[in-house]
Formats: sequence, C-alpha cells, structure tokens
Amino acid sequence: MDKTEKQYEGGCYCGNIRYVINGLPDVSAHCHCRSCQMALGGAFVTWAKVPIEKFSVTKGDIKICEKSPGIKRGFCGDCGTTLTYAAEHEVEGQNWLEDAWFSATTLDDPSIVSPSTHVFVSHQQSWISLADDLPRFETF
Repeated sequence: MDKTEKQYEGGCYCGNIRYVINGLPDVSAHCHCRSCQMALGGAFVTWAKVPIEKFSVTKGDIKICEKSPGIKRGFCGDCGTTLTYAAEHEVEGQNWLEDAWFSATTLDDPSIVSPSTHVFVSHQQSWISLADDLPRFETF
C-alpha cells in the first residue's frame, strides 16, 4: 500500500467522535472568514478535504448546525469540537457535496496536511500577521 492509500484517523477533543480518511487530503486551506472565526472561536481554521467516499465516521454521531442556508457545520455534541463543513453549492464547477471537508487539526497527526492558500483574508483579524508565502485571496 502506498502512502496515498494509507488510512489516517482523527476525532474530537473528548474522543466521543472518531473518523478515518483513506489517503492524504487533496486540498487544504486556511480560512479567515467571519463565520469560521465564530464557529471555531479562533482567528482562522485550517480545512482539508478528501472525496466523500474516503471519509467515514467510525465512532459517535456528528451533530449538524445549519445557521446559513445550505452550509452545514458538523461538531461533537458533547465537547463542541468543530469537525466538518459541507456546502450545498458549486464553486467554479466543483460540487462541494462530493467532498468531505474536515478541520485539519482534528487529525491525530495534523502534520500530514499541507495548506496551500489563505482564503477570505478580507476578514482576517488585524492582530494576525501571516509569515508564510502562501497565496492569499480576498474571498474564496
């Protein structure tokens, strides 16, 4: 089995929800949008994605919050850890329901993720200074 076929596990802070991904994430990005800031309680979140068929919950049930129509944020109902993000829309021809987006830091080994960009830097907090050379986008 090569590295892209390896399974990686993750879960919430209290351990009541566990998941597995098959293979390395396809994409990862730092999102600075205000809704991510509010949902996670941080200045930004690092999301990663795999095709939906490569993500499975192995323990517990992810609770869903749909504050904005078509945007579903998944979290642990016990400890509150944000785990997943799903959007019922297309961006540049990409159907977001075909992918499983998850918070990269909820992986047991988050070092397998390599973020490639910053999005929604128009919402970036003034007290955050980005020291990397990744591309930056005002929106998505």
